[in-house]
This record gives sequence, C-alpha cells and structure tokens, in this order.
Amino acid sequence: MHRRAFLPAALLFWGSFSNLGAQSSPPCQQHSRDCPKPPVINAVPVRDPVPPPSDAIVLFDGTNLDAWRSADGSPARWRVKNGYMEVLPGIGSLVTARGFGDVQLHVEWASPAPPKGEDQDRGNSGVYLMARYEVQVLDSYGSLTYPDGQAGAVYGQYPPLVNASLPPGQ
Repeated sequence: MHRRAFLPAALLFWGSFSNLGAQSSPPCQQHSRDCPKPPVINAVPVRDPVPPPSDAIVLFDGTNLDAWRSADGSPARWRVKNGYMEVLPGIGSLVTARGFGDVQLHVEWASPAPPKGEDQDRGNSGVYLMARYEVQVLDSYGSLTYPDGQAGAVYGQYPPLVNASLPPGQ
C-alpha cells in the first residue's frame, strides 16, 4: 500500500512526555472493532498559525527538510511544496536527524481531498517514536476503522481520547 503524508509547517517536538511503556494495558484486544469508539468532537480549524512554545524544537517549518534524513541516513528526499512535505512513491520513511527520548509531540496534517478509500486506506501514514510506537495519521473524518487505528491513536495499542478529525483538506 502506498502511504502519503501531508504535513504542514507545524510539526513540533518539545518538552517532556511520560514514557509510553508506563501506560496501563490497552483497553481492548488489538484492532477489535468491538472496542468503544472515541467520541467525535466538533473541532474548529485554526486559520492563523499559533506560534510554537518558546522551548519547542521545530522540525519542519514548511521550507526544507534539514532536520530530517531518509531511514538509511541519506539526505531526505520527500517533496517540500507550499508549506508541506509529501512522501513520493518508492521514497520511504523519514527520521529526525537528531535523536529524541521523552517528548511532547504536535503534528498537523491535511488528509487528501477528495477522500479516497475506506477504513485504513484513507490517507494512511504515521509518526514513529523511538522506532517502536506509531502515532496514527489517518483520515478518520466520517470513516469507520478500528479504534486503535484512528487518527491520534498509538497504533494497535491505544485509541485516541477523542476523534477530532476535520474534513479532508482542512
């Protein structure tokens, strides 16, 4: 499956975050469609960029991939265009040029518009932490999938607290 990520100029890591390994057991069996679904909230799109916290390490400012490398360590080869980065077919994953341990993660993305596919085939990507945990990036707006695979989930482990997905393209 081809994965495509659209990440605008606000991909941030900052501060400290509790160790994912210290969380309680997952609430349901992996990928169970019987697990309670996170409540859908009506998120309001933010029109003007909010400045990052003063101690933030900005990894993508919409202009270049200097803070990123390809998974093999070579220079990052994703496309940067109009303030976002986009994976191209056959290019593969990106990793940060510097290592991180505990973090607070802020990711913004736009799902492809118009939406295509269903379930896990709608704008599917993710952000891997410590090469072990994936924070799911997915078009979860009006699309049914298993709770631990929705946008914002720690994929296959913990559903997001809410489904705050906006319509594709927003």
